[in-house]
Amino acid sequence: MKRRLIVGSAALCLGFLSAWADPVVPDLIGLGGDSATPGRPIVRLKGAVGEKADRLFAARLTSPRARGDVFEETVRAFRTKYDDRHPVPNGKGRTAYWQGEYWGKGMLSHCAYARMTGDGDAIAFIRRKALELVREFQREDGYLATYDDADYVKDSWNIWGRKYTMWALVEAYDLTGEKELIDAAVKMVRHLDSQLRRLGLRLSETGCFAGLPSMSILKPLLLVYERTRDPVALTMAKDIIAENDRKDGACPNLIANAFSDKPLFAWYSNPRSWAKAYEMMSTIEGFILYSEITGEERPFEAAKRLFAKLSAEERNGVGSVGSHDHFYGARRFPNAISESCDVIHWMRLCKYLHARTRDPGYLDKWEVAFLNAFLAGIYRDGTWGTHDVRGHGRRHLQGLFEVGMYYHFCCLANDPRGFCDWAEGFVRAQGKDSFDLNFYTDGEFDAEGVRIAVSGNYPINERITVQVETERPLSLGLRVPGWCEEMRVNDRLVTGPRTYVQVPSGGATFDLRFAMTPRLEAWTSDFEAPDPDLVRAAAKKDFEMAPHNPEMIGSARTEPGVRLLRGPLILAKCARAGGNDREVLSDIGIDESWTVRLEPVANDAVWGCWRAFFEKGGEKKAVGVSDYQSAADTDDWRNAFSIWF
Repeated sequence: MKRRLIVGSAALCLGFLSAWADPVVPDLIGLGGDSATPGRPIVRLKGAVGEKADRLFAARLTSPRARGDVFEETVRAFRTKYDDRHPVPNGKGRTAYWQGEYWGKGMLSHCAYARMTGDGDAIAFIRRKALELVREFQREDGYLATYDDADYVKDSWNIWGRKYTMWALVEAYDLTGEKELIDAAVKMVRHLDSQLRRLGLRLSETGCFAGLPSMSILKPLLLVYERTRDPVALTMAKDIIAENDRKDGACPNLIANAFSDKPLFAWYSNPRSWAKAYEMMSTIEGFILYSEITGEERPFEAAKRLFAKLSAEERNGVGSVGSHDHFYGARRFPNAISESCDVIHWMRLCKYLHARTRDPGYLDKWEVAFLNAFLAGIYRDGTWGTHDVRGHGRRHLQGLFEVGMYYHFCCLANDPRGFCDWAEGFVRAQGKDSFDLNFYTDGEFDAEGVRIAVSGNYPINERITVQVETERPLSLGLRVPGWCEEMRVNDRLVTGPRTYVQVPSGGATFDLRFAMTPRLEAWTSDFEAPDPDLVRAAAKKDFEMAPHNPEMIGSARTEPGVRLLRGPLILAKCARAGGNDREVLSDIGIDESWTVRLEPVANDAVWGCWRAFFEKGGEKKAVGVSDYQSAADTDDWRNAFSIWF
C-alpha cells in the first residue's frame, strides 16, 4: 500500500487504512477541521467497555479538572525543569527524572480522543495548549524539553521526553492544521541532530537501557518526515535502523538479532539491564512505519519476527507480555505481572502489524490483551489505574505518584490511548464499499453514509446483533475469532478467519452466535530460561513488590498452574464472585484433563459471573468465577483474586 503525503491537513481518518494518525487520504474522505466535517468516521464505545472508557475520559481528558489541574501539571514540568533540578540523595551525583514525557503523552491521548469522537471542543483545546507550549518554552535553537541542562542526555530520560513532545506536536498539527506546530517539531529534529553531532554521540549511546528509550524517537521522526520531507528527520531515522542492524553485535541490535534463533532474553547477559519491554516495543513500532515509508522490507520482517519471539517467549498469564516491564522469559514463570504501558504497546504492535498484513492472529492477541490485562488496569471509577496488573494476589500494583507528580504516572497517561486504539480497530474500510468488522464489544461506527452498530454485551453473552445502515450496497467482512470453534451468522455456520456478507442499500441486521465452550489450559513452556534460579528470584521480587505491597509477601508461585478460559476471556476466582480467601488463593486441585461447565450467576459486582463445575472420574468440584478484568479493578487489599486453578 502506498502512503500519500498531505501537508497541512486538518483532519484524520479514524479506522481507515493503516490508521497511523497520519493526514487524511482525500480519495476516501473529505478534508476539514471541525467536528461537523462530513466523512470523518466517528466511533462510540458502548456497553461495559464504553462506560469504563467514558469514566476514564472524563477523569483524564474532558472534565474541567482534567483540562485544568491535571493537564497543567504537565506544563509545569517545562517551567520548573525539575527533571534535573530536583534534590538528589546526600546532595551527591545526578539523578534524572521523566516528567518530560507527560505533556506529550497527555496530548497524544487528547488527540486520540478528538479523532475518535470528532469533538470540536477537544480540538480547540489541543490547538490552544499546543501553541501555548511552543510559544512559551521552545528555545530559538529548537530545544523543547524539561531538562535545564539540554546536554544531559546520557543516563537520562531527556530524549525520551522530547520524543513524546515531538510526536504530540505532529498529531496536534494533523488535527488543527496549525503550521507553527509542525515547524516546532522540525526545529526539535534539527536541534537534536546538531546536538548529537556536537557531542559526538549516537542515539544508542544516550538515555538508559542500551539506548532503547532514545531510539524509540524513530516513529516521531518518521511522522515529521512524512509531513515535511525534512531530510534530517529521514537521515536520523536511517541511523537508528543502522544502529539496530550492526555487524559487531552491539546491544541491543534488534533488527539483526530478530533473525537469530536465540530467545530474546539470551541475546546478551543480564536482560534486566537492557531488555526493557515498553521502550523496546516502542522502537519496534517505528520499524513498521519505516518500512512502509521507505519500502525497505528488512525492518518490517524484523518487527514480525520480534513479535513472534515475544509471543512465544514473553506472553504472561494475563494476556500481555513481559514481567514488570522486562523481557527475561515471562512465559516460563507463572507469577504474571504486566505493566499497563506494556499491555498498551503490545496491543499497538498488534494493531500496526495487522494493518500491514491483515493476519487475523494479530487481532486475536489484541482482543485477549484488551479484554483482560488492559481493562483490568483501569479502575472502575475511571479516576486512576494500575502500574501493573497481577495474575493473583490481594491487589494489583497501584500506579504510584511518580517523579514528583501528583496527577500522573506513566501508565495512566497512556491508558486513554488503549481505548482509542481499540476504537480505531473496531471497523476498517478496505475501500469505499467494503468494510471489515474486527471486534464485537458494544459500539457504533459512523462514516459517510454508513453506520455499523454492535450490541449484545460480547463476550459475556454468546449472541450479538450487528446492525448496518447504508446509503449504498456494501460488503462487510466479519472476523471469525481464532478461539471460536463454531460461529454462526443468521444461524448459518461460517468458517474463518473472516466471512463476508453483502448488505443492500438501506441496510441489514445480522445475528451472530459464538460457541464459547469453557476450556482449561495448563501453563507450560518449551524452553528453559538462562540462570533459572536468578530469573525466578527476579520474578518473585518483581511480582510481590513487598516495599509497596507487604500483604503480597509469600504470594509468588513456584509452580505453573491451570487457567480457565471462555472465549477471549481469562476467568478468575475472586472475592467478588463469592470466594473466601483460602478458596481464591489456593489451587483447587485440578488439571487440564478435567471437564468444566459454567452456569451464569447474576452479580452486579462484576461484568460476567459464573459458577464453574469441574468433574473427573466421578470427583466433582465447584467454585465461583468472574471475568478477570473486573475481579480486581480497584485498589483494595481485601479483594483476593487468582487466575490459577
